Amino acid sequence: MSRSLYLWSGLLVGLAGMGGWWLYEQWRLPPKGPAVWPLLATYPLYEGVGQPVSPEALRGQVVLLDFIYTRCPSVCPRLSNRIQTLLQELPAEAPVVAVSISLDPAHDTPDKLALYAASYEVAGRKWHFWRPASQAWAFQLAERVFGLTAAQLEGNDILHSDAILLIDCEGHLRGRYASSDETLRKNIQKLLRLCRDKS
Repeated sequence: MSRSLYLWSGLLVGLAGMGGWWLYEQWRLPPKGPAVWPLLATYPLYEGVGQPVSPEALRGQVVLLDFIYTRCPSVCPRLSNRIQTLLQELPAEAPVVAVSISLDPAHDTPDKLALYAASYEVAGRKWHFWRPASQAWAFQLAERVFGLTAAQLEGNDILHSDAILLIDCEGHLRGRYASSDETLRKNIQKLLRLCRDKS
C-alpha cells in the first residue's frame, strides 16, 4: 500500500472517530442524581398567599430550579435572566417549568415575590416562586438537598451559589450549572428527548 493511501486511510479513520465522538456527546445524558421531589416534600414550602406546595406535581416535566431573594443585588438577577432566556427559547409545547425558592422568606412576602416574578414573566410558561416556612429551612434545603452554599452575611446580604439545577421529568437531579454555562441549554434538549422517549 502506498504512503498516500496509508495517510488517507488514517485520515478517514480519524474523521470517523471524531464523528462518533460528536454523536456520543450529542446524545450522552448528564448523570442521574437523587430523586429530589420526595426530599423537598419534607420541607414546608408555600406558593402565592400560602398554598402548600406539592413538588411531586412537577413530575413529567423538566425543571429549572434556583434559589433567589428579591433584594439580591447581583447573583439573583443573573440567574433569573438566564432562566428567562432559556424559557423564551423553547417551543411552547416543551414540558419545561421553572422554580425559584426564596432564601429570605420573611422579607419575600407573596406581594414582593409577585412583583419580582412579573419582571421575568415568560408568556405561556409556568414559573413557580416558593417560600419556605423559615430562612433556616431555606438554607437547609439549599445545602442538604442540593449541595449549594447559603449563608446570611451582614445586613440584608445572603451568600449563595450561582447555580441553576436541572431536574429530569422523573424528578432526578441531573446537574448544577452556573448561570453562564452553555452546557445547560444542550442538556435541557437531551432531557426533553428522554421525556418524549418515556411518554
